[in-house]
Amino acid sequence: MKKNSLATVADVARLAGVGAITVSRYVNGTSYVSATKKKKIQAAIDKLDYRPNQAARILKGQRARVIGIILPDLADPFFGKCASAIGTYAAAHGYMTVIVTSKHDREIPANEVAMLAGQRIAGLIVVPSLANGSLSELINEGIPIVALDRPLSGVAADEVTVENLGGAQTAVTHLIGHGYKRIACVGYDRESYAVNQRILGYTNAMQAAALKPELHLTVESFEAALKLTNRWVSSNDRPDAIFSLNNVATRHLLEALREVKLQIPQKIALVGFDDLELAKLLSPSLTVVRQPAAGLGTQAARILFDRISTTADREAGFGIKLVLPVEFIIRNSCGCRGTPAA
Repeated sequence: MKKNSLATVADVARLAGVGAITVSRYVNGTSYVSATKKKKIQAAIDKLDYRPNQAARILKGQRARVIGIILPDLADPFFGKCASAIGTYAAAHGYMTVIVTSKHDREIPANEVAMLAGQRIAGLIVVPSLANGSLSELINEGIPIVALDRPLSGVAADEVTVENLGGAQTAVTHLIGHGYKRIACVGYDRESYAVNQRILGYTNAMQAAALKPELHLTVESFEAALKLTNRWVSSNDRPDAIFSLNNVATRHLLEALREVKLQIPQKIALVGFDDLELAKLLSPSLTVVRQPAAGLGTQAARILFDRISTTADREAGFGIKLVLPVEFIIRNSCGCRGTPAA
């Protein structure tokens, strides 16, 4: 018996002891297959390492068992975790994923969307930068779309986000509770929904305490972070604390603060939105607003596959808006002492 990617439906049917049509129904999800037969077919697929012929499906006018993912970039570990969770969920349902990065472009490149359309993808999960018309081709073909991390305005899409505003407000209020009067908000990508909501949460907390907001929203590289921290040192006019808008900005700030020898939290406190892999092991350990990155990806995938599996009008019932809670993890970089949290 074959055991490679060249195994056929007939090979799977023979090993499972069922008809080839039954295997096709199971693989394509086109009609009912009993639980007993599903188990036998899946065992045969696993043993033979069978892979459905996507090209043949496309030639027949069917959707490939592939979903698309559009992310701003993969340099941010948060998006990497989201993509990994989506991929795991898709694989459990017999689907592959194709990842495209928009590089924070205002308009998702038309050629990349066309590439996804050419793949005959079954659905799309997208982290939009702004509302754009480049997804209209997919929408017109009835491909379900789920917006991840931020809404996709003007498009019939479900969305999964997190409590950005509340999480930011909690973090900044905590810094204010330490007695810090001058708290800088540092990051980039202000035009994205998630970052904008975090800035609003920061501003709300500062204004509620009668403190003046201080925004530095072009810090998306180490060089930019170093320029900012050098200015603080040379002018001796630095903030008491920093609220960082995402983990990319936080990484650059950590490196820049070390370079200019501004000790955390003795000289300047720091709280970041997003957790870092080694945040607990840093010295001092990093206080953060933790997003459920894996949960965000899994929930987006769940909603998408619910849409893919339905035979009803896919635009009917669109408008799911799922908001996941964040977790404020108090460690030491904010000025707190004691054993850092997980």
